[in-house]
Amino acid sequence: MADAGRNEGRTDTLARIAVNLDGPAEYRGTEIIGDLRVIAETLYYPFKFVAFWDGQTGNHLCPQTQAGGACTHSPDDAGRAAYAVAVEGEMKGELEVFFPHADLSIFLG
Repeated sequence: MADAGRNEGRTDTLARIAVNLDGPAEYRGTEIIGDLRVIAETLYYPFKFVAFWDGQTGNHLCPQTQAGGACTHSPDDAGRAAYAVAVEGEMKGELEVFFPHADLSIFLG
């Protein structure tokens, strides 16, 4: 594990921790959100899942759509940064656990 700390160039204050699953090329770590959620919650207990961002598709758990509105988070880096701010402010997120092999972030609070 590496890359603990604040993110330069982002406006949010969430701590970001990257969890790297390295190994031989013929073995690849899971990319299933549920599996990665369990890993993040186990590593950083007592924090619990509050949101996710799938960097491959731009899918995420959006507080705007949950409130019946339209999502304003674009599937690019700017949208991802705006989403992290929303997670922190609206969903009480405190920690972003990033899995580079899956390009997936699990947000815990």
